[in-house]
Amino acid sequence: MLFIGDSITDADRDRHHAEDLGRGYAMMASAWFTARHPQHRVTFRNRGVSGDRVRDLRARWDTDCLQLAPQVVSVLIGINDTWRRYRHGDPTSVDEFARDYRQILELTRHTCCG
Repeated sequence: MLFIGDSITDADRDRHHAEDLGRGYAMMASAWFTARHPQHRVTFRNRGVSGDRVRDLRARWDTDCLQLAPQVVSVLIGINDTWRRYRHGDPTSVDEFARDYRQILELTRHTCCG
C-alpha cells in the first residue's frame, strides 16, 4: 500500500527511514488496517513530499511509485497547485493539472495494478 502526495501525505515523515509513515492519515490508516486485519501482512509506504504539485509528483512517479510496484495507491495532491497561484504568481492551469494527474493514474493502472 503506497501513500503518495504533498504535505498532507508527508505529515513530517522521516525520509531516512523508509518504514516511517509520518504523523498523518497514512500512519492512521496503516494502524487501523493492521489492528483490524492482523492476518494480512501488508507493507505500507509513504512517499509524500511537502510542497509538491502534481507536476512534481509526475516527475518522480517512476521512482516513488512504479518501481515500488504497489498493489494499492492513495494519491492526495492539489493544494500547492492552487495556493502558489496566489502566493507566488506561479499558477497551474486546470488543463495542466488534469493532464498530469491523468498521466500518473494511467501509468499506474497499466504498470502496477493491472
